[in-house]
Amino acid sequence: MRLSFVYAPYRHKRFSENLEVVDEDFGLLPPINLAWAAAIAEKAGHQVQLIDARAEGLSLSEVLQRLRSFGTEAAGFYFSTYMFHDTLAWARAVREALKVPILAGGVNLSLYPRETLATGVVDYGVSGLAVDALPALLEALERDRDPAGIPGVVWRRGDEIGLEPPRVDRGAFARHPFPARHLLPNDRYYSITSQRRHFTVMLTSTGCPQHCSFCPIAHIPYRVRPVDQVLAEVEQCVHGLGIREIDFFDADLAASRGRLRDLCDGLRDRRLDLEWSCRSCIDSLDRPTLARMAEAGCRKVYLGIETPDDTLLQKMQKRLDTSRVQEVIRAAQEVGIRPLGFFMTGVPGETRRTILRTIRYALSLGLDYAQFSRTIAKPGTDLHRQVCQVTGSDPWREWVLGRRAEDRLPTPWTDLSAREVEAWTKAVYLAFYFRPGYLGHAVARFRSPDEAIRSARTAARMILHAWKREA
Repeated sequence: MRLSFVYAPYRHKRFSENLEVVDEDFGLLPPINLAWAAAIAEKAGHQVQLIDARAEGLSLSEVLQRLRSFGTEAAGFYFSTYMFHDTLAWARAVREALKVPILAGGVNLSLYPRETLATGVVDYGVSGLAVDALPALLEALERDRDPAGIPGVVWRRGDEIGLEPPRVDRGAFARHPFPARHLLPNDRYYSITSQRRHFTVMLTSTGCPQHCSFCPIAHIPYRVRPVDQVLAEVEQCVHGLGIREIDFFDADLAASRGRLRDLCDGLRDRRLDLEWSCRSCIDSLDRPTLARMAEAGCRKVYLGIETPDDTLLQKMQKRLDTSRVQEVIRAAQEVGIRPLGFFMTGVPGETRRTILRTIRYALSLGLDYAQFSRTIAKPGTDLHRQVCQVTGSDPWREWVLGRRAEDRLPTPWTDLSAREVEAWTKAVYLAFYFRPGYLGHAVARFRSPDEAIRSARTAARMILHAWKREA
Protein backbone atom coordinates (compact mmCIF):
# COMPACT_ATOMS: atom_id res chain seq x y z
CA MET A 1 0.00 0.00 0.00
CA ARG A 2 1.16 3.52 -0.80
CA LEU A 3 0.56 5.44 2.42
CA SER A 4 1.03 9.17 2.99
CA PHE A 5 1.26 10.78 6.42
CA VAL A 6 0.55 14.51 6.58
CA TYR A 7 1.39 16.89 9.41
CA ALA A 8 -1.02 19.78 8.93
CA PRO A 9 -0.16 23.37 9.90
CA TYR A 10 -1.98 24.96 12.80
CA ARG A 11 -2.33 28.26 14.62
CA HIS A 12 -2.40 29.42 18.24
CA LYS A 13 -5.67 28.84 20.09
CA ARG A 14 -7.25 31.15 22.66
CA PHE A 15 -7.52 28.30 25.16
CA SER A 16 -3.81 27.44 24.94
CA GLU A 17 -1.75 27.53 28.12
CA ASN A 18 0.87 29.58 26.29
CA LEU A 19 0.82 33.15 25.10
CA GLU A 20 0.46 33.48 21.35
CA VAL A 21 4.06 34.52 20.80
CA VAL A 22 5.31 31.51 22.76
CA ASP A 23 3.19 29.05 20.76
CA GLU A 24 4.34 30.55 17.48
CA ASP A 25 8.02 31.13 18.31
CA PHE A 26 8.86 28.31 20.74
CA GLY A 27 10.24 26.26 17.89
CA LEU A 28 9.61 24.09 14.88
CA LEU A 29 9.70 20.52 16.14
CA PRO A 30 9.57 17.32 14.08
CA PRO A 31 6.25 15.39 14.21
CA ILE A 32 7.85 12.47 15.99
CA ASN A 33 4.57 10.55 16.43
CA LEU A 34 3.91 10.54 12.69
CA ALA A 35 7.56 9.60 12.11
CA TRP A 36 7.00 6.58 14.34
CA ALA A 37 3.84 5.63 12.47
CA ALA A 38 5.71 5.98 9.17
CA ALA A 39 8.52 3.74 10.43
CA ILE A 40 6.03 1.09 11.60
CA ALA A 41 4.31 1.14 8.19
CA GLU A 42 7.66 0.93 6.37
CA LYS A 43 8.73 -2.02 8.49
CA ALA A 44 5.47 -3.75 7.57
CA GLY A 45 6.42 -3.47 3.89
CA HIS A 46 4.41 -0.45 2.77
CA GLN A 47 5.62 2.46 0.64
CA VAL A 48 5.46 5.59 2.75
CA GLN A 49 5.89 9.33 2.44
CA LEU A 50 5.72 11.83 5.29
CA ILE A 51 4.89 15.44 4.54
CA ASP A 52 5.49 18.08 7.23
CA ALA A 53 3.45 20.85 5.67
CA ARG A 54 4.10 23.16 8.60
CA ALA A 55 7.90 22.89 8.47
CA GLU A 56 8.04 23.18 4.70
CA GLY A 57 5.47 25.97 4.51
CA LEU A 58 3.35 24.02 2.02
CA SER A 59 -0.12 25.03 0.93
CA LEU A 60 -2.97 22.53 0.77
CA SER A 61 -2.81 22.50 -3.03
CA GLU A 62 0.92 21.74 -2.94
CA VAL A 63 0.34 18.85 -0.53
CA LEU A 64 -2.47 17.46 -2.69
CA GLN A 65 -0.12 17.51 -5.68
CA ARG A 66 2.48 15.53 -3.72
CA LEU A 67 -0.14 13.02 -2.63
CA ARG A 68 -1.30 12.52 -6.21
CA SER A 69 2.25 12.19 -7.54
CA PHE A 70 2.99 9.54 -4.92
CA GLY A 71 -0.11 7.56 -5.84
CA THR A 72 -1.50 7.77 -2.30
CA GLU A 73 -3.93 4.97 -1.44
CA ALA A 74 -4.55 6.07 2.19
CA ALA A 75 -3.64 9.18 4.17
CA GLY A 76 -2.81 9.38 7.86
CA PHE A 77 -3.03 12.38 10.20
CA TYR A 78 -2.02 13.03 13.81
CA PHE A 79 -4.93 14.61 15.72
CA SER A 80 -4.29 16.58 18.89
CA THR A 81 -7.30 17.88 20.79
CA TYR A 82 -6.00 21.47 20.71
CA MET A 83 -5.50 21.52 16.94
CA PHE A 84 -8.32 19.13 16.09
CA HIS A 85 -10.16 21.36 13.66
CA ASP A 86 -7.01 22.58 11.89
CA THR A 87 -6.12 18.97 11.11
CA LEU A 88 -9.71 17.98 10.37
CA ALA A 89 -9.99 20.63 7.65
CA TRP A 90 -6.92 19.25 5.86
CA ALA A 91 -8.06 15.65 6.28
CA ARG A 92 -11.47 16.52 4.84
CA ALA A 93 -9.87 18.22 1.83
CA VAL A 94 -7.61 15.22 1.17
CA ARG A 95 -10.53 12.80 1.47
CA GLU A 96 -12.68 14.79 -0.95
CA ALA A 97 -9.90 15.38 -3.48
CA LEU A 98 -8.34 11.89 -3.55
CA LYS A 99 -11.24 9.67 -2.45
CA VAL A 100 -8.92 7.68 -0.18
CA PRO A 101 -9.45 6.38 3.36
CA ILE A 102 -8.36 8.73 6.17
CA LEU A 103 -6.49 7.25 9.12
CA ALA A 104 -6.08 8.99 12.48
CA GLY A 105 -3.86 8.59 15.50
CA GLY A 106 -2.90 10.56 18.57
CA VAL A 107 -3.97 11.00 22.17
CA ASN A 108 -7.18 12.71 21.07
CA LEU A 109 -8.33 9.49 19.41
CA SER A 110 -7.88 7.65 22.70
CA LEU A 111 -9.87 10.32 24.57
CA TYR A 112 -12.59 10.96 21.99
CA PRO A 113 -12.68 8.08 19.50
CA ARG A 114 -16.40 8.21 18.71
CA GLU A 115 -16.41 11.97 18.45
CA THR A 116 -13.44 11.91 16.07
CA LEU A 117 -15.01 9.40 13.70
CA ALA A 118 -18.47 10.97 14.02
CA THR A 119 -17.17 13.90 11.95
CA GLY A 120 -17.54 11.67 8.89
CA VAL A 121 -13.99 12.52 7.80
CA VAL A 122 -11.91 9.87 9.57
CA ASP A 123 -12.50 6.29 8.46
CA TYR A 124 -10.09 4.40 10.74
CA GLY A 125 -8.00 5.16 13.77
CA VAL A 126 -5.38 3.59 16.00
CA SER A 127 -5.84 4.01 19.74
CA GLY A 128 -2.82 3.53 21.98
CA LEU A 129 0.57 2.39 20.71
CA ALA A 130 0.57 1.63 16.98
CA VAL A 131 3.32 -0.98 16.76
CA ASP A 132 0.85 -3.88 16.38
CA ALA A 133 -2.45 -2.21 15.50
CA LEU A 134 -1.25 -0.15 12.53
CA PRO A 135 0.32 -3.03 10.53
CA ALA A 136 -2.78 -5.17 11.15
CA LEU A 137 -5.07 -2.34 10.02
CA LEU A 138 -3.03 -1.67 6.86
CA GLU A 139 -3.00 -5.35 5.97
CA ALA A 140 -6.78 -5.50 6.35
CA LEU A 141 -7.23 -2.45 4.10
CA GLU A 142 -4.79 -3.78 1.51
CA ARG A 143 -6.60 -7.12 1.35
CA ASP A 144 -10.04 -5.48 1.50
CA ARG A 145 -10.88 -7.19 4.79
CA ASP A 146 -13.04 -5.88 7.62
CA PRO A 147 -10.74 -4.41 10.33
CA ALA A 148 -13.35 -5.00 13.04
CA GLY A 149 -11.84 -7.05 15.84
CA ILE A 150 -8.27 -5.78 15.49
CA PRO A 151 -7.15 -4.66 19.00
CA GLY A 152 -6.60 -0.90 19.18
CA VAL A 153 -8.42 -0.10 15.92
CA VAL A 154 -11.37 2.30 15.69
CA TRP A 155 -13.49 1.98 12.55
CA ARG A 156 -16.52 3.54 10.88
CA ARG A 157 -19.05 2.08 8.45
CA GLY A 158 -21.55 4.79 7.59
CA ASP A 159 -23.02 5.87 10.92
CA GLU A 160 -21.80 2.77 12.74
CA ILE A 161 -18.61 3.23 14.80
CA GLY A 162 -16.67 0.37 16.35
CA LEU A 163 -14.11 0.59 19.13
CA GLU A 164 -11.69 -2.27 19.68
CA PRO A 165 -9.82 -1.92 23.02
CA PRO A 166 -6.03 -1.86 22.59
CA ARG A 167 -4.04 -4.84 23.80
CA VAL A 168 -2.18 -4.20 27.08
CA ASP A 169 1.53 -4.77 26.46
CA ARG A 170 4.02 -3.18 28.83
CA GLY A 171 6.88 -3.94 26.44
CA ALA A 172 5.25 -2.49 23.32
CA PHE A 173 7.18 0.78 23.38
CA ALA A 174 10.49 -1.07 23.31
CA ARG A 175 9.40 -2.85 20.11
CA HIS A 176 8.96 0.36 18.10
CA PRO A 177 11.38 0.89 15.22
CA PHE A 178 13.30 4.15 15.17
CA PRO A 179 11.19 7.09 13.92
CA ALA A 180 11.45 7.59 10.16
CA ARG A 181 13.41 10.82 10.37
CA HIS A 182 14.85 10.13 6.90
CA LEU A 183 11.43 11.17 5.56
CA LEU A 184 11.56 14.56 7.33
CA PRO A 185 13.18 17.91 6.42
CA ASN A 186 15.63 17.71 9.34
CA ASP A 187 17.46 20.92 8.38
CA ARG A 188 14.37 22.98 9.22
CA TYR A 189 13.80 22.03 12.85
CA TYR A 190 14.81 24.07 15.90
CA SER A 191 13.66 25.10 19.36
CA ILE A 192 13.89 28.59 20.85
CA THR A 193 16.89 27.46 22.91
CA SER A 194 18.60 25.19 20.33
CA GLN A 195 22.03 26.30 19.11
CA ARG A 196 23.07 23.65 16.58
CA ARG A 197 21.72 22.17 13.37
CA HIS A 198 20.44 19.65 12.57
CA PHE A 199 18.14 19.49 15.58
CA THR A 200 15.62 16.80 16.54
CA VAL A 201 13.61 15.49 19.48
CA MET A 202 13.71 11.99 20.95
CA LEU A 203 11.58 10.03 23.40
CA THR A 204 13.04 7.24 25.55
CA SER A 205 10.05 6.71 27.87
CA THR A 206 6.32 7.33 28.07
CA GLY A 207 4.32 8.48 31.07
CA CYS A 208 5.75 9.87 34.29
CA PRO A 209 6.23 8.56 37.85
CA GLN A 210 4.62 11.76 39.14
CA HIS A 211 0.86 12.29 39.16
CA CYS A 212 0.42 16.06 38.90
CA SER A 213 -3.20 17.15 38.51
CA PHE A 214 -2.42 19.51 35.62
CA CYS A 215 -0.44 17.10 33.43
CA PRO A 216 -1.95 14.62 30.92
CA ILE A 217 1.22 12.51 30.95
CA ALA A 218 0.46 11.47 34.54
CA HIS A 219 -2.19 9.01 33.34
CA ILE A 220 -0.09 7.40 30.58
CA PRO A 221 1.57 4.12 31.62
CA TYR A 222 5.25 4.60 32.44
CA ARG A 223 7.28 2.59 29.91
CA VAL A 224 10.97 2.84 29.08
CA ARG A 225 13.04 1.79 26.09
CA PRO A 226 16.28 -0.16 26.65
CA VAL A 227 19.32 2.13 26.90
CA ASP A 228 21.14 0.22 24.15
CA GLN A 229 18.22 0.90 21.83
CA VAL A 230 18.26 4.60 22.66
CA LEU A 231 22.00 4.82 22.05
CA ALA A 232 21.60 3.09 18.68
CA GLU A 233 18.95 5.64 17.69
CA VAL A 234 21.24 8.49 18.76
CA GLU A 235 24.03 7.06 16.60
CA GLN A 236 21.68 6.78 13.65
CA CYS A 237 20.72 10.45 14.10
CA VAL A 238 24.34 11.62 14.31
CA HIS A 239 25.99 9.43 11.69
CA GLY A 240 23.10 8.94 9.30
CA LEU A 241 21.24 12.26 9.42
CA GLY A 242 23.79 14.82 10.58
CA ILE A 243 21.91 15.58 13.80
CA ARG A 244 24.01 17.70 16.18
CA GLU A 245 21.47 18.55 18.89
CA ILE A 246 18.82 16.35 20.49
CA ASP A 247 16.09 17.35 22.94
CA PHE A 248 15.01 14.33 24.98
CA PHE A 249 11.28 14.89 25.44
CA ASP A 250 10.76 12.44 28.33
CA ALA A 251 8.74 13.88 31.22
CA ASP A 252 11.69 13.10 33.52
CA LEU A 253 14.79 11.62 31.90
CA ALA A 254 16.37 11.32 35.35
CA ALA A 255 13.45 9.41 36.90
CA SER A 256 15.75 6.38 37.11
CA ARG A 257 19.26 7.53 38.01
CA GLY A 258 20.66 4.12 37.15
CA ARG A 259 19.17 4.25 33.66
CA LEU A 260 20.34 7.84 33.20
CA ARG A 261 23.83 6.83 34.34
CA ASP A 262 23.96 4.08 31.72
CA LEU A 263 22.70 6.45 29.03
CA CYS A 264 25.25 9.14 29.93
CA ASP A 265 28.12 6.64 30.06
CA GLY A 266 27.12 5.32 26.65
CA LEU A 267 26.98 8.81 25.13
CA ARG A 268 30.30 9.76 26.71
CA ASP A 269 32.08 6.62 25.51
CA ARG A 270 30.89 7.12 21.93
CA ARG A 271 32.42 10.63 21.77
CA LEU A 272 29.72 11.87 19.42
CA ASP A 273 29.66 15.38 17.94
CA LEU A 274 26.41 16.05 19.77
CA GLU A 275 24.79 18.26 22.39
CA TRP A 276 21.55 17.42 24.13
CA SER A 277 18.94 18.70 26.55
CA CYS A 278 16.28 17.06 28.69
CA ARG A 279 13.47 17.57 31.19
CA SER A 280 13.79 16.52 34.81
CA CYS A 281 12.16 16.87 38.19
CA ILE A 282 14.24 18.78 40.72
CA ASP A 283 14.12 15.84 43.14
CA SER A 284 15.68 13.52 40.53
CA LEU A 285 18.88 15.56 40.28
CA ASP A 286 21.99 16.15 42.35
CA ARG A 287 25.44 17.51 41.56
CA PRO A 288 27.09 14.13 40.69
CA THR A 289 24.23 13.33 38.33
CA LEU A 290 24.45 16.73 36.66
CA ALA A 291 28.22 16.42 36.30
CA ARG A 292 27.80 13.05 34.59
CA MET A 293 25.18 14.56 32.27
CA ALA A 294 27.46 17.46 31.37
CA GLU A 295 30.35 15.10 30.64
CA ALA A 296 28.03 13.20 28.26
CA GLY A 297 27.11 16.34 26.30
CA CYS A 298 24.09 17.74 28.14
CA ARG A 299 23.97 21.52 27.75
CA LYS A 300 20.44 22.38 28.93
CA VAL A 301 18.05 20.96 31.51
CA TYR A 302 14.40 21.95 31.81
CA LEU A 303 13.09 21.94 35.38
CA GLY A 304 9.46 21.79 36.45
CA ILE A 305 9.31 24.34 39.27
CA GLU A 306 5.78 25.74 38.75
CA THR A 307 5.51 27.75 42.01
CA PRO A 308 7.51 28.25 45.22
CA ASP A 309 4.39 27.82 47.37
CA ASP A 310 4.31 24.41 49.07
CA THR A 311 0.57 24.67 49.76
CA LEU A 312 -0.18 25.26 46.08
CA LEU A 313 2.13 22.43 45.05
CA GLN A 314 0.17 20.10 47.31
CA LYS A 315 -3.08 21.24 45.67
CA MET A 316 -1.48 20.36 42.30
CA GLN A 317 -0.38 16.95 43.60
CA LYS A 318 3.17 17.82 42.63
CA ARG A 319 6.07 16.42 44.64
CA LEU A 320 8.85 19.00 44.86
CA ASP A 321 11.33 19.81 47.61
CA THR A 322 11.42 23.58 47.12
CA SER A 323 14.44 23.85 49.43
CA ARG A 324 16.57 22.15 46.72
CA VAL A 325 15.59 24.30 43.73
CA GLN A 326 18.36 26.87 44.10
CA GLU A 327 20.91 24.16 44.89
CA VAL A 328 20.12 22.20 41.71
CA ILE A 329 20.13 25.33 39.51
CA ARG A 330 23.51 26.42 40.89
CA ALA A 331 24.97 22.91 40.50
CA ALA A 332 23.79 22.73 36.88
CA GLN A 333 25.40 26.04 36.00
CA GLU A 334 28.64 25.14 37.74
CA VAL A 335 29.06 22.00 35.59
CA GLY A 336 28.17 23.82 32.36
CA ILE A 337 24.46 23.06 31.98
CA ARG A 338 22.08 25.95 31.36
CA PRO A 339 18.82 25.53 33.35
CA LEU A 340 15.35 26.50 32.17
CA GLY A 341 12.56 26.73 34.71
CA PHE A 342 8.94 25.93 33.92
CA PHE A 343 6.49 28.04 35.93
CA MET A 344 2.70 28.20 36.02
CA THR A 345 0.29 31.05 36.61
CA GLY A 346 -3.30 30.69 37.77
CA VAL A 347 -2.67 27.38 39.57
CA PRO A 348 -5.22 25.84 41.99
CA GLY A 349 -5.58 28.20 44.96
CA GLU A 350 -3.74 31.03 43.16
CA THR A 351 -4.19 34.60 44.42
CA ARG A 352 -2.59 37.90 43.48
CA ARG A 353 -0.23 37.43 46.40
CA THR A 354 0.91 33.95 45.35
CA ILE A 355 1.31 34.86 41.68
CA LEU A 356 3.44 37.87 42.62
CA ARG A 357 5.54 35.60 44.81
CA THR A 358 6.08 33.22 41.85
CA ILE A 359 7.22 36.13 39.67
CA ARG A 360 9.71 37.38 42.26
CA TYR A 361 10.93 33.84 42.82
CA ALA A 362 11.51 33.19 39.11
CA LEU A 363 13.53 36.41 38.84
CA SER A 364 15.64 35.52 41.86
CA LEU A 365 16.86 32.07 40.80
CA GLY A 366 19.44 33.09 38.23
CA LEU A 367 17.95 30.85 35.55
CA ASP A 368 19.25 30.98 31.98
CA TYR A 369 15.74 30.54 30.56
CA ALA A 370 12.17 30.43 31.86
CA GLN A 371 8.77 29.53 30.47
CA PHE A 372 5.53 30.70 32.07
CA SER A 373 2.29 28.88 31.27
CA ARG A 374 -1.28 29.61 32.22
CA THR A 375 -2.91 26.74 34.07
CA ILE A 376 -5.63 25.12 31.98
CA ALA A 377 -7.66 21.93 32.18
CA LYS A 378 -5.64 19.90 29.67
CA PRO A 379 -7.52 16.94 28.18
CA GLY A 380 -7.44 13.85 30.35
CA THR A 381 -6.08 15.54 33.49
CA ASP A 382 -7.52 15.73 36.98
CA LEU A 383 -8.18 19.44 36.41
CA HIS A 384 -10.14 18.51 33.30
CA ARG A 385 -12.29 16.13 35.34
CA GLN A 386 -12.82 18.89 37.91
CA VAL A 387 -14.10 21.24 35.23
CA CYS A 388 -16.47 18.55 33.95
CA GLN A 389 -17.85 18.03 37.45
CA VAL A 390 -18.28 21.73 38.20
CA THR A 391 -19.79 22.73 34.86
CA GLY A 392 -21.72 19.55 34.11
CA SER A 393 -20.22 19.24 30.63
CA ASP A 394 -16.93 18.36 28.93
CA PRO A 395 -15.58 21.44 27.12
CA TRP A 396 -13.03 19.41 25.14
CA ARG A 397 -15.68 16.99 23.89
CA GLU A 398 -17.86 19.91 22.88
CA TRP A 399 -14.86 21.45 21.08
CA VAL A 400 -14.13 18.27 19.12
CA LEU A 401 -17.82 17.99 18.16
CA GLY A 402 -17.81 21.60 16.96
CA ARG A 403 -20.31 22.73 19.57
CA ARG A 404 -17.96 24.96 21.54
CA ALA A 405 -16.32 28.12 20.23
CA GLU A 406 -12.59 28.68 20.55
CA ASP A 407 -12.49 30.43 23.91
CA ARG A 408 -10.94 30.32 27.35
CA LEU A 409 -11.72 27.26 29.45
CA PRO A 410 -13.29 27.52 32.93
CA THR A 411 -10.80 27.71 35.83
CA PRO A 412 -12.89 26.96 38.93
CA TRP A 413 -9.77 26.39 41.05
CA THR A 414 -8.86 30.12 41.26
CA ASP A 415 -10.75 33.38 41.74
CA LEU A 416 -8.39 35.18 39.34
CA SER A 417 -9.96 36.01 35.99
CA ALA A 418 -8.49 34.86 32.68
CA ARG A 419 -7.49 38.44 31.88
CA GLU A 420 -5.72 38.83 35.21
CA VAL A 421 -3.74 35.63 34.69
CA GLU A 422 -2.86 36.65 31.15
CA ALA A 423 -1.70 40.09 32.31
CA TRP A 424 0.51 38.60 35.01
CA THR A 425 1.95 36.09 32.53
CA LYS A 426 2.86 38.83 30.06
CA ALA A 427 4.36 40.90 32.87
CA VAL A 428 6.62 38.13 34.11
CA TYR A 429 7.89 37.35 30.59
CA LEU A 430 8.85 41.00 30.10
CA ALA A 431 10.35 41.24 33.57
CA PHE A 432 12.42 38.09 33.11
CA TYR A 433 13.75 38.49 29.58
CA PHE A 434 14.20 42.26 29.37
CA ARG A 435 16.37 42.81 32.43
CA PRO A 436 19.55 44.66 31.34
CA GLY A 437 21.81 42.10 32.98
CA TYR A 438 19.95 39.22 31.37
CA LEU A 439 20.05 40.77 27.89
CA GLY A 440 23.82 41.09 28.04
CA HIS A 441 24.17 37.51 29.19
CA ALA A 442 21.87 36.27 26.42
CA VAL A 443 23.77 38.10 23.66
CA ALA A 444 27.07 36.65 24.87
CA ARG A 445 25.54 33.17 24.70
CA PHE A 446 24.64 33.31 20.99
CA ARG A 447 26.60 30.87 18.85
CA SER A 448 25.22 31.59 15.39
CA PRO A 449 23.56 34.40 13.40
CA ASP A 450 20.50 32.19 13.06
CA GLU A 451 20.10 31.95 16.84
CA ALA A 452 20.55 35.70 17.24
CA ILE A 453 17.95 36.47 14.57
CA ARG A 454 15.43 34.04 16.09
CA SER A 455 15.87 35.55 19.55
CA ALA A 456 15.61 39.13 18.29
CA ARG A 457 12.44 38.32 16.37
CA THR A 458 10.87 36.67 19.40
CA ALA A 459 11.86 39.60 21.63
CA ALA A 460 10.24 42.08 19.25
CA ARG A 461 7.08 40.01 19.05
CA MET A 462 7.02 39.67 22.83
CA ILE A 463 7.03 43.45 23.23
CA LEU A 464 4.29 43.90 20.64
CA HIS A 465 2.28 41.08 22.16
CA ALA A 466 2.34 42.77 25.56
CA TRP A 467 -0.03 45.39 24.20
CA LYS A 468 -2.39 42.90 22.57
CA ARG A 469 -5.45 41.89 24.55
CA GLU A 470 -6.22 38.18 24.15
CA ALA A 471 -8.77 37.27 26.78
